Amino acid sequence: MIRLGFITGLILSVSMVFAQQRPHYSQYLQNMSVINPAVTGLNKGIDLRLGFRNQWQGLKDAPKTSYVTVSMPVSFGGDMANYRSSDLGVTEPTNKDDMYDYTASMSHHAFGVSFLNDKTGPLNRVAANLTYAYHLAVGDRTNVSVGVGVGTSRLGLNSSVLVFEEDGDPTVGGGGEINKYVPDLNAGIYFYGPTFYVGASMQQIIKNSLAFDGDFNVGKEVAHYFITVGNQFWINNDFSVTPSVMFKVVNPLPKAFDLNLKFSYNNKLWIGGGYRKDDAFFGTFGFNVANIVGLGYTYDYTTSNLNTVSTGSHELTLRVLF
Repeated sequence: MIRLGFITGLILSVSMVFAQQRPHYSQYLQNMSVINPAVTGLNKGIDLRLGFRNQWQGLKDAPKTSYVTVSMPVSFGGDMANYRSSDLGVTEPTNKDDMYDYTASMSHHAFGVSFLNDKTGPLNRVAANLTYAYHLAVGDRTNVSVGVGVGTSRLGLNSSVLVFEEDGDPTVGGGGEINKYVPDLNAGIYFYGPTFYVGASMQQIIKNSLAFDGDFNVGKEVAHYFITVGNQFWINNDFSVTPSVMFKVVNPLPKAFDLNLKFSYNNKLWIGGGYRKDDAFFGTFGFNVANIVGLGYTYDYTTSNLNTVSTGSHELTLRVLF
């Protein structure tokens, strides 16, 4: 008889090989809050962002990820009670002249929520987090923020698609969906100004057991560490280029990195590309309308051995700023 714990451990081991305990994002630049809660409430107003990623298309049961994040800066108590909403959060410069007029946000609190659905084969993670960040003004043009995300994840296993040596295996009963709820904790720091950002974050601080069978105690979550750095250079008043890099450490996997290059016209239209170590080259383009609505698309060309069975990955993002 094959134990459910063994099946689950095998699936999770395969997931770890492809670093899929937490999803890949090629468009994390369009929504940094998916990897760093310190970005919560960075922009003025209510910031709504949605994303969907179809990874390794053509490969059966490959990961599919969707998310929604909402955040806003707030003022309450003490001196903050007298702040105007326009003093809280920053507005991304649209051209070089705007960059010179850029001012740091007043120090403020920020709150947000995030929802994630990540499905790989019979495994499905649904996570909900409340996020909080405090943005501190350090000088006239820079801010530093610290943030935390607290919530819960539901880990689901669709045992009805698993094949056992014996029908009616007692570890799965009648089959169907088996769920496990675990706490989720993330934290980060973010330093930013009119043209640059430097961030560091940690996801899955709580290393929960991932076993669905109480007799199997090997599988567990591992911490994910991210470092992000980028700087925007203005070629002239309207055109800019932004190189950036993201480092990711997930033990015991090899250290990984993304290299990105983005060309932008008035921050209203952009095109770019990048490389993810031992995984993919990717190209991206998108546009903003009146700095209120933004849409982005990315295609990943797989460079690993999976390119024999996969036609690549697709990712869409949508932003609405109220």
